[in-house]
Amino acid sequence: MVDFADVFGRRCAPFMVACMLAGIPSVVLAQADVYPSREVRVISAFPPGSGADIWARFFADQARPLIGKPVIVENKPGANGNIATEYVARAKPDGYTIFIHSPTSLAANKFMFKNTPIDIEKTIETVATLLKFSFYMTIDARRPWQNVGDVVAYAREKGEKATFATTSPPGRLMGNLFKEIMQLKAVEVPYRTAPDSLNDILSGAVDFSFNDGVFANSQAREGRLRILGTGALERYRANPDIPTMDEQGVKGLNVPGFFGVMVPVGTPQPVVNQINKWFVDIVASPAGQQFILRFGGEPYSVSPEAAQKAYLNSIDEWGQLVKRANIKPEG
Repeated sequence: MVDFADVFGRRCAPFMVACMLAGIPSVVLAQADVYPSREVRVISAFPPGSGADIWARFFADQARPLIGKPVIVENKPGANGNIATEYVARAKPDGYTIFIHSPTSLAANKFMFKNTPIDIEKTIETVATLLKFSFYMTIDARRPWQNVGDVVAYAREKGEKATFATTSPPGRLMGNLFKEIMQLKAVEVPYRTAPDSLNDILSGAVDFSFNDGVFANSQAREGRLRILGTGALERYRANPDIPTMDEQGVKGLNVPGFFGVMVPVGTPQPVVNQINKWFVDIVASPAGQQFILRFGGEPYSVSPEAAQKAYLNSIDEWGQLVKRANIKPEG
């Protein structure tokens, strides 16, 4: 008996191969190439509930209806974000592993650690931007100080007995730049996360701190902390009444940061474009605008090409800032 299926397969196989070589994909192949066709994983570099994690989870939640597939947030904290960065860098570049984090923090780590596990310029690509942010100088709301000048006067009087809390690369950079510019002897006390530092700030064990916008603004609304200044050169719309550190005499203090969306280098351009579109739409939405402003950020959306350029520029910029802050590489 003749096996018609076998005959058909043998006769059609050369035709199908010819079509593929000619650039005419079959329906099956076209369906397989549709992105996304399965769940997408969003990587967060910090513990659940921390400032950076709140940003990552918000944008992941907003992306779910646009992506149309399950979006799973995975926390991979540790080493100031280096653990998560290495995980993403070694992931398959197919668009199913997305890193929502600060590219400027990756840039800082390059110069704050002696041995980083990967070359961020060759392994990580920034495909979208979400917001510009600044860290804030904060104090216990019960302290009598009303401005940065008051803190400077106190720190000069206390000398090496004055202390300041920092968390994550932008906070460390802002605190040490403040110390160098104002020629203070205050001692840095690094913490794993901002909430870890709160008890010491409120007990008086630590005098002042440098915190991310999510933590600083939420604690200020609760009446626990008072924000004295921002680390950007211009005031943000989110906090127009809070002056910059530069305005208050800390001349030249500018710690620019932005939050973005990153993927492994080699991710196909159509996938990169699709990811960018999702997050541009989220930032432009009323929910996106409201959330970003509520926690001290400035909405910021650009093309994939401009996002990557901002990322690469930040590496050069933060190298100079870390050197100026006199921060010695660790590890």
